Amino acid sequence: MKIKLVLIVSLFFLSFAKDAPKHKGLGNVTVVKAYSQNVLGKNVGYYVEFKNNASSEVDALKWKAFFYDNFDEYKGESEGSWSSGNFITPIKCGKTTEDLETAWIKDASKVIIKIQKVHFVNGKTVGH
Repeated sequence: MKIKLVLIVSLFFLSFAKDAPKHKGLGNVTVVKAYSQNVLGKNVGYYVEFKNNASSEVDALKWKAFFYDNFDEYKGESEGSWSSGNFITPIKCGKTTEDLETAWIKDASKVIIKIQKVHFVNGKTVGH
């Protein structure tokens, strides 16, 4: 009986434990990796890599970048976007692309990407 009570209480408290923020994909496009670009202790931007796991090529993405310090405390956010064009080809199925964005977020050392909108070459859009 005592073991069951300890187990129940432990599970109860673990249910309140905060998970570290995680990247979020959309429309079978995932965030492979992202990291903050710091120069002399100041965040000046971030690098992000996306992978297209969909059955159609991707020609545009929009996302939000959420910034945290090493204690996972929220420091701010910014929006980012990527589009193919004259010199940049769409992201082929199974392939990746990368982007570098500027963002001046004080005390940020980590960046978490959440894709908001994906546009495919066939005209379909996923997200809002």
